[in-house]
Amino acid sequence: MGKTKTLDDLETERSALEQEAYDEKNKLLNKSQFQELLELQTDEEPEFVAEIVEMYLTDTKEMLGELSELFSEDKVKSAVDGKPDYTTARAVLHKLKGSSSTFGADGVQQKCEELREHCINESLEKCRAGEGSLEELQSNVDDLSGFLAKYTAKIKEIYELSQGTKTD
Repeated sequence: MGKTKTLDDLETERSALEQEAYDEKNKLLNKSQFQELLELQTDEEPEFVAEIVEMYLTDTKEMLGELSELFSEDKVKSAVDGKPDYTTARAVLHKLKGSSSTFGADGVQQKCEELREHCINESLEKCRAGEGSLEELQSNVDDLSGFLAKYTAKIKEIYELSQGTKTD
C-alpha cells in the first residue's frame, strides 16, 4: 500500500509539471499567460481551469480536423485548380493562433505561424509533413493535451485534498 500524499507533496508535483510546461525546450505554455488563467479559478468555481482547457482543446481539435480536410488528397484532387484552399487554411490558422495566444500555448502558436508561411508559399508537401507542417502542429497539440490532462487532474486532486483537510 502506497504512502498517502500530503498537500505539500501534491503542490510539489504540480510545480514540477509547470516547470516542464514552461521549459523553453518543450515550449508548451507561456508562464505569464497560463498563470493569469490559473488565477481566475476560485473555490467557488473549482472546475474553471478544467472547463477552459476542455473548451480550448475541443476547438483546437476541430480546427485541426478542418485543416486536415483542407490538405487531404481527396479535397485537393477535387479542387478545380488541384490545390488546397490556402486562403481558408490561413484563416483557420489565424483563428487557432489567436486562441492559442490567449490560452498561452506558445508552441501551438509558433507552429501555426510556421504552417501559415507554407500556406503563403503554397507548398502542399511542406504543409502536410516536416518542419512547420500540420503533422508537427498536431504533434505539438497532442503533447499539450497530454500535459493539460495531467495538470488538470493534479489541480483537482489538490482541491479535493484541501477541501478534506479544512476544519471550518
